[in-house]
Amino acid sequence: MGLFARLEEQFALASDLPEVLKQKFRDNFELGMAEYYEYADGNIMAFQRNLAAYLAQFTPGPTNEYRNLIHKLGTKRVVYSTLNYDLLFEQSAAALGLNTQYSLAEQPQSVRLLKLHGSCNFWPDIPVGMFRGLTVSRSGRADVVAPVRPLNQQQTLHRCREDDSFAPAIAMYAEGKSIKVCPDYVESQQHQWSTTASKARHVLISGVRVHPSDLHIWDVLATSSADVTYFGLNFDKNEFLEWKVSASKKNAYFIESDFSSAIKSMEILLA
Repeated sequence: MGLFARLEEQFALASDLPEVLKQKFRDNFELGMAEYYEYADGNIMAFQRNLAAYLAQFTPGPTNEYRNLIHKLGTKRVVYSTLNYDLLFEQSAAALGLNTQYSLAEQPQSVRLLKLHGSCNFWPDIPVGMFRGLTVSRSGRADVVAPVRPLNQQQTLHRCREDDSFAPAIAMYAEGKSIKVCPDYVESQQHQWSTTASKARHVLISGVRVHPSDLHIWDVLATSSADVTYFGLNFDKNEFLEWKVSASKKNAYFIESDFSSAIKSMEILLA
């Protein structure tokens, strides 16, 4: 079952949309999101809250692969990054006794994680209840500009339930990945990633489709001197090799592997 079908099950906002728009979401979530933006006249706060609430509810199992990844690769020489909005990585780190640091700064008993498209727990540092029933839309680059306070899972779920005006700092799940809430914070995540990727010896990628229009990722990798190793399934190979050729990136390598199997190879490459 697709993401939009899950949102339909849990939230009236999605289930009450016109059928033609719901079908657009089912066929291609990114195209559906772009059309929803126009349908809602740019007011996407409630939809983004629903999306965040859905993704924040998941909890990793005791033997999940994020936990295995952190255990195998460690925290000293590695900066982790993800395009996902959920909290599975953070919870896996916590199960290993580690805090999550959303920056390049090293801290004791912490793992560094950069979330390049935002996160369901990146909320504006505005108290719940300060604004009620506020509608914000089409404000140009950003609908909300404020400092960000990362929350834990329970705080995130509470905020999604109680806040009726704002949403977390997550990119729109549409072409261009526009960030309408606290874009400065998410762009800082991207800038820090660009900085570390440009200086790294190795960049290891798994679970990310090659999407060259995401310039903040693929242009950075094209110009970095790092060896780029991409772990993917057979149907990912052509897209990656096409990007390698178009980027003139000679030290880019494809290894056919799922995420679970890739972890051992990553450990060897970083040894």
